[in-house]
Amino acid sequence: MIDTKSITHLTSKIALTTVEKSISATTINSSLKELDSAPAIDGATFSTLSSQLSSSAARAQARDSSLDLKNLGALAKNISDKVAGNSYYANRKLHDAEIPDTDDPVLLERARQATSFSNGAGKNPFAGLSQDQLRLVMYGESGDFTINERSAASSENHVQQENWNRAMCKRYTDEYNETGKSTQTLVMLLAHYNQLPPIEKAQYPANYAALITSDDSSAMNIFNARKSQSDIQEA
Repeated sequence: MIDTKSITHLTSKIALTTVEKSISATTINSSLKELDSAPAIDGATFSTLSSQLSSSAARAQARDSSLDLKNLGALAKNISDKVAGNSYYANRKLHDAEIPDTDDPVLLERARQATSFSNGAGKNPFAGLSQDQLRLVMYGESGDFTINERSAASSENHVQQENWNRAMCKRYTDEYNETGKSTQTLVMLLAHYNQLPPIEKAQYPANYAALITSDDSSAMNIFNARKSQSDIQEA
């Protein structure tokens, strides 16, 4: 998730009066590009995972179309607790003993790696996936992935999101110190929020867009204009 508290803090007038120049646009672009530079997953593993993700995407679409945002938010909260919260840690022995119901050596090895990673050893088997792919794993309830695999995907998603949050906060600060506003950064935040899958968006305040643009309505106007233009081009 976007760090709502950090962005809200930055967008308050009180916070902006004490902000110091911290980083250039070039540095921000480099930080964002780092998210795409993780090691690639090997071919055989990717082929198997690709098939699983395709099925997960279809199930996610059906889930998102059948639940409203309130119920999606409740489901997301429950899943987060199951794969990364108190429930996860209370059942660690059970999760560590979980083995996929398959003879596929690729799936068995990935599950083993996820369990090792969850216990502080080895690399994350989902490192290098995009956040969209990671969310299919962590929110998937079909049983295709073990709880430790989903936890590993959640961990990688968290790392990537925190990197993005920090980069955007720095970009916001830099733009404000350069121009006295952070309009373009706010437009980027709105665009990011708009493209989130429903189960992620359901975890944000209903007034999130208005909240982060309360001191700069021009950002919302620019975003809406660009969105309308994009919708027209896609029609």
